Amino acid sequence: MLAVVPSSFYGTTLEARPTILVYVPASDTDTAVFSLKNEAKHTIYQMTLAVPKRGGVVAVEMPDEAPELVVSENYQWYVALHVEGELTPGSPFVDGWIKRIEPSAELMLALAHGEGLSNVKTLAQNGVWYDTVAQLARLQGGAQDNQAIANHWYELLESVGLADIATEPIVISLDQR
Repeated sequence: MLAVVPSSFYGTTLEARPTILVYVPASDTDTAVFSLKNEAKHTIYQMTLAVPKRGGVVAVEMPDEAPELVVSENYQWYVALHVEGELTPGSPFVDGWIKRIEPSAELMLALAHGEGLSNVKTLAQNGVWYDTVAQLARLQGGAQDNQAIANHWYELLESVGLADIATEPIVISLDQR
């Protein structure tokens, strides 16, 4: 498993309920658990996810019932695979850190007047990692024959040492409770 994050394992978002990407290799399991903890290490949200047995980049979309991330607070997230139907101390997992930030007026204006790849570039230029990678994954998943998007996807993953997973399928995973 790999967290689709910078080498610092830390990134920012503008979203109250962001999308987090992880690479899950092919395995016998089809479920995982997503957990979100606040700075005090209290679990504030947890959900079971469907993951593809064939593997791929899984986009974990936080549902409406998940609490909103508070601006300027850090959160740690985890995705752990079930082993033989349950979590064990040896369950494979990945984690990362996320912080919701308040966008500047200039950033909001640029995003309001842009779309698609233009917004991805704007987010990237402003260091908003989670939204950059989530929006680019949506574009890549919806336009797999678009070479410009594929190139940006590859370059973004390569920039964080994850070029090996650039051709993996992208799967949206929602709460499976």
